[in-house]
Amino acid sequence: MHPTRNNVGAYIHAANLSHAPAAQAAGSRNGAVFTFGTFRSLVLCAVTGATAGTPTSFSATYKLQTSADGTTWADAKDRDGDTVALAVAAAGSVAELDVDLQEVCPDGHDRIRVVETVAFTGGTAPTVLSSSTVIFGGGQTLPV
Repeated sequence: MHPTRNNVGAYIHAANLSHAPAAQAAGSRNGAVFTFGTFRSLVLCAVTGATAGTPTSFSATYKLQTSADGTTWADAKDRDGDTVALAVAAAGSVAELDVDLQEVCPDGHDRIRVVETVAFTGGTAPTVLSSSTVIFGGGQTLPV
């Protein structure tokens, strides 16, 4: 049997918590900073839970940013010049976005972070449980 069928863990690095699960009000929060090293791709995974405060609707957007130095950040752009982002608009959802780091990271940029932005329509002090993780893959060497 091929190793990708019974040992997928040898090909990815999944223990990268960008945003810890928390009840989020409207606004933005920066995620953890990751240096991607030899990895050439990632899957951004966002999770939403229950809402509180009876909003009519909500959205949670997870935007990928890149940096060369960890202090100056730029939105990652795809081939069409669009910002690389994942949107979630339903409570109790999981969404994912596949990203080719070689396509979206400018030369010299070796760090990424995810910026979460939550918005609501209606409600009284609404919140939504949310979190995100980054799963790296396509490494030049297998992770340990």
